[in-house]
Amino acid sequence: MVTVLTSIFWLIITLGVLVTFHEWGHFLLARLFGVKVLRFSVGFGKPIWSRFDRHGTEIAVAPIPLGGYVKLLDERDCDVSDADKNKAYNHKPAWQKFLIMFAGPAFNFILAFALYWMMFVVGKPEIKPTIGEPVKLMAEAGFSAKDQLLEVDGEPVSTWSDVSMFLITAGLDHRDIPVTVKTEQGSLQEKTLALSKLPEDIKESKMMSAIGLQPWRIPVPAVMGELSPGLPAARAGLQAGDRVIAINGQAVEDWYDLSEKIGQISPPVHLTYVRDGQQFETEIKRLVTDPDNPDRQVIGIRPTAPSQQVTDYARSLYYDLSYGPIQAIPMAWQEMLKITGKSLEMIGKLLLGKASLENLSGPITIAQVASDSAARGFSWYLSFLALISLSLGIINLLPVPMLDGGQILFLLFEKIKGAPLSEQFEVRAQLLGMMMLVCLMTLAIYNDILRTL
Repeated sequence: MVTVLTSIFWLIITLGVLVTFHEWGHFLLARLFGVKVLRFSVGFGKPIWSRFDRHGTEIAVAPIPLGGYVKLLDERDCDVSDADKNKAYNHKPAWQKFLIMFAGPAFNFILAFALYWMMFVVGKPEIKPTIGEPVKLMAEAGFSAKDQLLEVDGEPVSTWSDVSMFLITAGLDHRDIPVTVKTEQGSLQEKTLALSKLPEDIKESKMMSAIGLQPWRIPVPAVMGELSPGLPAARAGLQAGDRVIAINGQAVEDWYDLSEKIGQISPPVHLTYVRDGQQFETEIKRLVTDPDNPDRQVIGIRPTAPSQQVTDYARSLYYDLSYGPIQAIPMAWQEMLKITGKSLEMIGKLLLGKASLENLSGPITIAQVASDSAARGFSWYLSFLALISLSLGIINLLPVPMLDGGQILFLLFEKIKGAPLSEQFEVRAQLLGMMMLVCLMTLAIYNDILRTL
């Protein structure tokens, strides 16, 4: 229950910030060009709080935090007195109306840039993208454990997010790409990753597994370092130093494999282990809930500490992605351009049918990721907020009625025609746009629900 409430809280914060900034762009440009703003609303529905400013604009907060709007004085929506005709949106020149519509998405891009700049100044803890034991396509291409990825498809990568983004977009095209790595010995090597061998119907969620890319993990053997008194493992007679070699007849490779198998198996659990060179078996009849993760079952054991040499190497992979205030400016700009370019590329692949519609995410996923990123730290939340702000700006520029891009398209038609579009045409187009958005939102929420099952 606490997790759900936390996710809802961060959803409201996230959408509240982004929607307010988006609508503020429309609001400021409308005021600049002398258009009367009737209402500035954050959220949809009947306002739960409102007040009027000195210009007569109602500032409102509504209960449905999935968007917002700025209502402008317009003869197509309401009666306008002769004295206020010069303040009506529909009486303004096309270039002013274009800038008013464009200002919302533009402010989302400005906000994203500011958030990325702040993220780089604050500093974001990252891990150098170093691979574990390669399998499948990675093994075929000749990669080795502890290879550090430097470039993917000609683009520099410094985080695992960069790696997955470039690999997935290239994988959807099923084309072979060059990958530059720094080996454990420090030499640079270029290898060709044959993404053309990926299955034609591969889903994005399965692509990393199909490629065989696994991050390097601290090698930890399946040896018990400490047992919690009174919990299932200790009650079954297990001791520190016991090495587990099988669970329910399935071989255990390392501590990660042991932990994963315990979380997936229902009791009773049959453990095969080695103690002082001899093999034994025991049965654990019940599991207990992990106090740090209510969705996970445990038996009350902890691993042995890795060697100092292994620990020092693992520590060398962590770094702080941070820059000074001046250096952060070009870095924020490059990050924004990179994410925008890949987002547009993914939208294009969705429209062409190369990417799955399962990628669409709705408010449930946004709430969960917002909560998770906030829990990881301030810089992680800034990065997430910047990504959603960019997405909101890009989506709103799509030429779909009901979105800012649709309004801009109407203005283009109006300019070509030399006269305003008929009210009947605009109403029908708006209804069509609303139906499209409802369908997309329904699909996104459906995908959200499937991810939680």
